[in-house]
Amino acid sequence: QVLSNYLADFAKEMGATCPIIVVPNGVDIKHFSQETKVFPLKKEKGEIFLITTSRLVKKNAVGDIIKSLTHLAPNIKLLILGIGPLEQELRVLTKSLNLESRVNFVGFVPNRELPAYLHQSDIFIRPSLSEGFGVSFVEAMAAGLPVITTPVGGIVDFLVEGKTGLFCEVNNPKSIADQVELLINDEKLYRRIIINAYTMVKEKYTWDIVA
Repeated sequence: QVLSNYLADFAKEMGATCPIIVVPNGVDIKHFSQETKVFPLKKEKGEIFLITTSRLVKKNAVGDIIKSLTHLAPNIKLLILGIGPLEQELRVLTKSLNLESRVNFVGFVPNRELPAYLHQSDIFIRPSLSEGFGVSFVEAMAAGLPVITTPVGGIVDFLVEGKTGLFCEVNNPKSIADQVELLINDEKLYRRIIINAYTMVKEKYTWDIVA
């Protein structure tokens, strides 16, 4: 039993001869889609919040999101939710690029509090180097956020370019920035992706369906 078609193919390549069944991660859609009236952060008028929720490790490429801000307008800011061994390195990177006023290291956030941060944000980004499935993407979709990520691993099971999200290139901060600008400047695309992604999650990835 595996989480994605990518892992099913990997198992076969490694010599598995048993039946292989894909059972993806699920999401509590009610928990993530429910509107909140209390927002955890101060957001000035005209600001756009990018958000990532992940362990601060190499494979999640959070540094590439930070670097992408150098190609984007000053009103675009980044919320980093999560902790990990690369935190200090990412803080140094942020300082070296003079982005301390635009990058907020929020730290660890319990799952019950996560929707409030997602609902206050505008775009979810994780430019993964590898991914078995990536439930954080599906949670963001359930919260009504468009997703920008890379076409690696299990991500391609649920993200269709231009329909349920946008792909950026691996290890390419400028590519991330280009996709952010595309979403910001094309409201129809922005709304279409949100609706398509939410509908997909509701039809395929709720815990009831997965179970």
